[in-house]
Amino acid sequence: MKWADEFRTLGVRTITLIRLEQVANAVAFGAEGIGLCRTEHMFFEGDRIDAMREMILAGTKDERARALAKLLPYQRGDFIWHFLPH
Repeated sequence: MKWADEFRTLGVRTITLIRLEQVANAVAFGAEGIGLCRTEHMFFEGDRIDAMREMILAGTKDERARALAKLLPYQRGDFIWHFLPH
């Protein structure tokens, strides 16, 4: 992509599925940052998928809020782990 750098005006970004090694690999290939951060894959394992299903199938706003409250700590923890220095 180096030959295009002289002419392009748009930055090159990566899409990440919340895996730090994916971001590092994209940067190694020339990505300048994250353009889209897809978080839905964070919920496909263990108890997370159960909370996601609860949220999708919730019949009331209160049920949905309780399910989302279960998902929030997972999402926060994953962002902290992957995007802050440790």
